Amino acid sequence: MVKLLSGVLVGFLLPKIVGVTDYGYFKTFTLYVLYVGLFHFGIVDGIHLKYGGWDYQDLDRHSFRFYTAALFMIEVVIGAVICAVAMLFLTGEYRFIFFCLGIYLIVHNVTGYFQSISQVTSRFRELSQRTVIQSVLTALAVALLWISPKIAPVQISYRIYTVFYVLIEAFLAVWYVFTYRDITFRKRTQLWSDIPKLIKLGFPLTVANLCASLVLTLDRQFVNILFDTNTYAVYAFAYNMLALVTTATAAIATVLYPSLKKAKEESLPRNYPRLISTVLAFAFGCLVLYFPLCAFVEWFLPKFTGSLPIYRIIFPGLAVSSAISIVMYNYYKTLDLSFLYFKKSVVVLVISGIANYVAYYFFHTPAAISVASIVVMLIWYMYVEAALVKKYQVARWKNVTYMILLMTAFYVITAIPNLWIAGAVYVAVFLAASFFLIWKDVKRFILE
Repeated sequence: MVKLLSGVLVGFLLPKIVGVTDYGYFKTFTLYVLYVGLFHFGIVDGIHLKYGGWDYQDLDRHSFRFYTAALFMIEVVIGAVICAVAMLFLTGEYRFIFFCLGIYLIVHNVTGYFQSISQVTSRFRELSQRTVIQSVLTALAVALLWISPKIAPVQISYRIYTVFYVLIEAFLAVWYVFTYRDITFRKRTQLWSDIPKLIKLGFPLTVANLCASLVLTLDRQFVNILFDTNTYAVYAFAYNMLALVTTATAAIATVLYPSLKKAKEESLPRNYPRLISTVLAFAFGCLVLYFPLCAFVEWFLPKFTGSLPIYRIIFPGLAVSSAISIVMYNYYKTLDLSFLYFKKSVVVLVISGIANYVAYYFFHTPAAISVASIVVMLIWYMYVEAALVKKYQVARWKNVTYMILLMTAFYVITAIPNLWIAGAVYVAVFLAASFFLIWKDVKRFILE
């Protein structure tokens, strides 16, 4: 909830403070942040898979001290190379953006490494505390930028907030190092032979994560490259509003994997369709936020109202992507099918690239690229779920019918000019469809 509130503050105040062009540059920075996770080369995901479900006290301290040191050395070298390339070969805003990315890569991957340990060992209180502090510091940074011009005549740019953004991540990394000092400092066992094993185990999952993220963001990459900064800023703002909701769904994903690893094997087939139903119901319930958010943007951020047609197209994709990233992805990991997930993600990524290119080639509009991304997302859902349906012999069509019905209803209902009437109609359709199609499964999952 704290992260969600912080996201609301940052999501709406930051574009108001820095303006369209600077917001476009900041979103370009965050777009390329997506790739920094690739540069731990699977070590973090290897640990995630190998030690999922372990208790922290059972981890070998000597081994983990070496893993920590090895990861840190790798990240420092890569980060330094990126900073050097930025200074030597880039100019203008992209020099600044990629220099910051080099520093961010180091601190983000160190933070991600320790967060992974917190997650797989079920230290969720610790993970939550860091998330809360990060959210509060981010909100304070934006609040400071908001009040600064009222106190002194200063020009606020995206560069200032980007520096804050990197420093907050660096603070978290240092805090994690202190918290996990017993697996960071003192005597360590030299286990260089373990690093290739962790990479071999985790790299397919790392690339699968990247491919999955790219499927969700490839349309933004196309718009960033093919259109000007202001157009990209407006397009990215639509996804910024979507991120306010995905913050809530991400909390479920954090605890699901270790829970599945500890669950009895016979409960996995029974709970799979119920989990899908529950996630779909939650996500489609969140679509109600579309109506007040549209009204708020028209009032508070009139320069960004061009994002609302894009927002209308992409918002129902939240339900599809949530079912994949929260439920299916964690089932693949639990069943040791990470490599299969990787192969499927690569196939979908290729389809996504082709679909986005075709949409741009024929229509030359960001909206067409958004439509292509939603079509690809539906293909992704069916393709990834096929292996789980085959393995567990579970029926998929009730959830698929529910998903298609509510997506169609959302697109039809949001064509109603009056936002409040449209919102009321959508709530009625959502409640009716949920009650008749999936309520029993959701109820069973909650009660059990």
